[in-house]
Amino acid sequence: MALLKQEDWQASWITAPDFDPAKSTPGLERWLNATAADPQFKNAATVADTKQKLRDVRPAAYFRKVFTIDRPVKSALLYSTSAGYSEFYLSGQKIGDRVLNPAQTDYDKRIYYDVDDLTDRLSVGDHALAIHLGNGFYGERTAFGLDKLFYGEPAAIAQLEIQFEDGSSEIISTDASWRAHPSPILKNGVYSGEVYDARKQVPGWSEAGLQASGSWRAAQVLTTSPTELLVAAEMPPVRRVTEVKPIAVYNPDNNVWTIDFGQNFTGLPTIDLSELGLTKGQTVIFRFAEWADDKGNIGMNSGGGAPRTKQVDAYVSDGNDDTPWSPSFTWHGFRYLEISGIDAPPPLDAITAHLTRTDIDRIGRFVSSDPLLNRIHETALWSFETNMVSVLSDCPIRERNGWTGDAHAIVQTASYNFAMGPFLDKYLGDFRTTDFISPAIVPGRRTHSGKIDWAAAEVFLTWEHYLHTGDVSVIERQYDSLLDYVAYVEKAMEDDRVNNPFHYYGDWCDALPELGMERPLGRCASFSTPGDLTATALMARVFQQMSDMAERLDRSEEAEAFQQRFRDVSAAFDRAYYQGETTGYGSQTANAMALQFGIAPEHKRSSIAAAIDADVREKWNGHASVGALGQTWLYPALSDAGYDDTAFGIFKAEGPPGYSYLFDTLNGTTLWENITGYDPKEGAEPGRSLNHPFKGGYDAWFYSGLGGINPDPANPGYKSFFLRPVFPSDLDQATVSLETGYGTIASEWKRDTDGIVWRVEVPSNTSATVNLPGMPNEGRKIGPGKHRFVLSASGGWNTSENGGT
Repeated sequence: MALLKQEDWQASWITAPDFDPAKSTPGLERWLNATAADPQFKNAATVADTKQKLRDVRPAAYFRKVFTIDRPVKSALLYSTSAGYSEFYLSGQKIGDRVLNPAQTDYDKRIYYDVDDLTDRLSVGDHALAIHLGNGFYGERTAFGLDKLFYGEPAAIAQLEIQFEDGSSEIISTDASWRAHPSPILKNGVYSGEVYDARKQVPGWSEAGLQASGSWRAAQVLTTSPTELLVAAEMPPVRRVTEVKPIAVYNPDNNVWTIDFGQNFTGLPTIDLSELGLTKGQTVIFRFAEWADDKGNIGMNSGGGAPRTKQVDAYVSDGNDDTPWSPSFTWHGFRYLEISGIDAPPPLDAITAHLTRTDIDRIGRFVSSDPLLNRIHETALWSFETNMVSVLSDCPIRERNGWTGDAHAIVQTASYNFAMGPFLDKYLGDFRTTDFISPAIVPGRRTHSGKIDWAAAEVFLTWEHYLHTGDVSVIERQYDSLLDYVAYVEKAMEDDRVNNPFHYYGDWCDALPELGMERPLGRCASFSTPGDLTATALMARVFQQMSDMAERLDRSEEAEAFQQRFRDVSAAFDRAYYQGETTGYGSQTANAMALQFGIAPEHKRSSIAAAIDADVREKWNGHASVGALGQTWLYPALSDAGYDDTAFGIFKAEGPPGYSYLFDTLNGTTLWENITGYDPKEGAEPGRSLNHPFKGGYDAWFYSGLGGINPDPANPGYKSFFLRPVFPSDLDQATVSLETGYGTIASEWKRDTDGIVWRVEVPSNTSATVNLPGMPNEGRKIGPGKHRFVLSASGGWNTSENGGT
């Protein structure tokens, strides 16, 4: 059970005494130069400042407390957490398999704690409860040159509640009696990496039998809590989820070895250092990168200059190195691992890594008869999974921030593939605890108000959560915060439109017609679609969904008021941006949003869909031109209007910015932020992130379009749902499934000599409405069980129930 009241905590927060930062050594200077003085950092004063900040970083800390169990234990629960990353141990064994824990939050407002049952591990005798504590985001002091990101020195709290068989009880908790010692981790930072000096290991530090020397000092007790609330963790922790093994090693320079894992991902490497033949004091430098040339020279420019550091770890040998090493308090986005400081190539079997993410369950499955389409699907998943270390982040190599627009750009794809409910509960809570209305980033202090197109995520994620789970309480919890956001939106709008560039980012990183060309508006601002247009469209959708949510809460007057605002903004959008029958609202993103959000007047909808079709086929040679905001909406806008061949053809189109170009020419394995902003000629190095999940919004259509599985807003959580698949002429088969609270929805179709055979399975206690070409618009209702539909060559449908042939 949880500690439901803050006064239930008897433990005190403890922190390390003032351990001195590590003294300079040649190895430490190599690490400083690698992480803070990369050639991308041009300003010498900034580099010097970053180095000094890193020099001032204290080592991670060990804490321990010995206690004795003198009678049989009936139950024992440990409540524990930290401000900063931590690992907890009982008598030499780590508690749980959590890493990078606790989850990032607005630490001054709330910190998650864990509950572990230790009953079976507390036998009669002496035991030690121990903590390894690092900085995490809480103690971050170098990134972005922002002192405000530093909350304070890391601290921890633990309360072990023991019930004995004889009816008595005891509490072991953090207090002034705990002892502290510097960890072998000399430096640790989320952005800068980790330095581990094996010579400073403390054997048996977490075991009861250790004879603690005078180097162990009293832990400091904090007089005030670092947070307002301790909250029981509401989502699964971050874990090592999928093993990734290297496929090749390159030798681009003397004593430099580059390991290629074959896949870009977020994770933790594990190195069997006994295989490297190190001598005592020898320092090995590990640099992590998304890109390398054909000789294995890594490029770190995709990490950008904003974080002020690059991803670099260092290991100093004690001459034994008998334990595999992995960083504890940082993680990396990478495909390539460069190792320097050794004289021979490392054996590939001495190196492995794990995709590391919040361990939410996979609930969706998609596979088709087209290998390229399957790879495109898996690429979206790799990009998403590698950006979910407790927040929906933008990229793992550079910012690692929960950019709100990135979140709503990918949430439909996420909801079809993963059990997002617990994750969204946490992320929506970050909106409630931020100090900003209309935040660009949550959680954390690196944010700002104003970009209402990005902050619309709070509305869209709330609705999406409700739609896929049927849990109306998510709306109830969020509603007051949503009202604050909408009030801000109303102040930002002028004449029912969003005109001020201060309030939008736009269709970020859309396709460019020429490789490497400069964007007229700079950075990654949209080339094809004005930012005021997309922001206005998104606000129309905000008002529509606010109306829907108010209706769910029986707030009918507010529902009607929001509905009227939707009508007003839609009319203003149409007046301002409609360009005529042949082009509609002027771009793929603009037209797709207008259709999918219900903005476009009914009499214009068919010509707008035709305009998208023509733009894709004629202007963009079969390609999509959309950026982050248009990815989710383009494909259903086409297929809903009967242009499913055009929608499917985008995935097969060759050349930039197509997917075969990403895979075959650019060697990409995750979705690039700005694929056409980079020209690969003459070995040029890409300069923006190579792992941006907001480009994966298309994947939702693999479920809603090719699989045909669509939630019913009137009966959310898949109590009832719609089945309306499309059958592109160039695809022979698609198999899609989705696990819901009622069971698994399955949809599989295949072309054969009879035409198209489509089999579906509807879970018990649910129903589905089937819409197929040639059927009446209202569709056909089917109940639980297996169903088979056959589309004959003449265009008619034959059906059979319960799996009939």
